[in-house]
Parts: sequence; structure tokens; C-alpha cells
Amino acid sequence: MLAYLASTTDRYSEGASLPLEREYRSDIARRARTLSFDQDEAERRLEAGIQFDDSFPEFAQACAAAGVALLVLTSGIEELVRRYLARRSVNLPVIGNGAEFRSDGWRIHFRDDSLAGIDKRGFVESARNEGHRTVVLGDDRSDFEAALRADVTYAKTASELQRYLVSQQRLCREFGCFKEILERWPPSAW
Repeated sequence: MLAYLASTTDRYSEGASLPLEREYRSDIARRARTLSFDQDEAERRLEAGIQFDDSFPEFAQACAAAGVALLVLTSGIEELVRRYLARRSVNLPVIGNGAEFRSDGWRIHFRDDSLAGIDKRGFVESARNEGHRTVVLGDDRSDFEAALRADVTYAKTASELQRYLVSQQRLCREFGCFKEILERWPPSAW
């Protein structure tokens, strides 16, 4: 979401290449500093420009009915993601970074010292250590390490995560929308 919001301003240029791993965290902060509008305006821009997967609510309901704990981990702004989902009647736990919405540029409050400010890998490892089967569904760089440690990974088709896993010769299941995952239901088939 931060990448999209930054793209709506004239103060940020993505550049030709993705940031190096060690620069990823600073790139998140740099994108946030280009944003000078308030949270309400951020939500308006997200509503106007982010394509929501209409099959996600059905997927979330199917997970709940099957007793599958679904947790949204985001390197973006936790409050924006939570409110975006709630407006679509999807009420899930969301864990991400915080932000101070300032007129001179947002300031990110990273959750931890990890690459993206949220240690998704740690969440996967913790769940596995508790004896849970872990499934990661992702699309970007912040999902790389978690995907390598999960029992099953679903990577969005043509995403950074999908390309990374192919380069690492790691098995993943591709998906374009959550309806495709529902077609592979039940979760025991994963």
C-alpha cells in the first residue's frame, strides 16, 4: 500500500531497480516521507486505486469455518490495512508497522529491527515451533524469508515473491486470486 500511495505523489521516484536487501527498510521509510496527506486522504486514495480481490472475504470465511487461523502480516501501515479490510467486512488480526501521519511526511514506526520492520519469518517459525502447519500467501520482498520457512507457500503470479522462489528453486503454488486457492480446498489438500 505504501508503494501505491507513494506513486500517487510527485515526490517519489521508484527508480529502475529494486532496492538492495540492506536498503529495503530505508526505502519503506523514504516512501512514507513522500506522503504529506492525512489518514483520511490516504484511505480515499487507497479506495480509488487499489484493486481488491473480491474472493478474499469468501477465502477468509472458509478458513474460519475450517478452523484455519488467518493472520495478516504487512510491512505496510497496520491501521490502514485493518480499516481497508474492515470496510469490506473482513475482520482479521492485522500486524504491521505504525505511522505518524505528518504534513511534512509520514514517519514509520517499525515493529521490530527486521528488514521490513516486521519479522514475518519469526511468526512462521513460532507457529511451526508450536506444532502448527504454516502456509504463507504473499507477493513481495517482505515475504521472502517467511516463504522459505513455511510448510506451504502460495505466491501471487508474476510477483516479486514468485520470481524469488523460482530463482531459489523453491516449490510454491501460484495464484492470481483467492478463488483459485478455494478451488484447491480443503486446507488438508495443501
